[in-house]
Amino acid sequence: MIKNILIYLAIPILALFVSLSPAPAKEALPEISGWINGELRMTEFDTVSGKRGLWLERNYRNNAGVPFHAVWIEGSGEKGWSPSDKAISADDGPLGNGATYRTISIDEQKALLEYHPVTGLSLSVKAGIKGTLTLESNIANEEEIISAAQTLINEILKGDPQ
Repeated sequence: MIKNILIYLAIPILALFVSLSPAPAKEALPEISGWINGELRMTEFDTVSGKRGLWLERNYRNNAGVPFHAVWIEGSGEKGWSPSDKAISADDGPLGNGATYRTISIDEQKALLEYHPVTGLSLSVKAGIKGTLTLESNIANEEEIISAAQTLINEILKGDPQ
């Protein structure tokens, strides 16, 4: 009798854990075939008022061996961030360190590409209404980081109506 009660209590608890599993996290920074895919690290934006989103990180190396650090933010963490609708191409001015910024499009998604002479390239892409992808690499060139972003954005948005 007690054994049956424990089983009946365990089933809803297991169902709860399964429903809370990070399946969307794996979709946001998926493993890419042919690449070296690092460990997926996930932080939930968990507040007193409830869960507000996710912060995911994963290191990748594409098939040419170029490393990328990927960050995915969804929910309140990105606070509606979006690159400008107008074309921007600028630098950090006479007091800066030589950084340049410009808006581009990655598969019809608005993006901001930044180059800094010390830290390399950073590319942030607004992925529809799902979230924001940021890729960073200190050795990639523009073509490599844009190609990596296209690969990831295509996987992230696969099957989503735009």
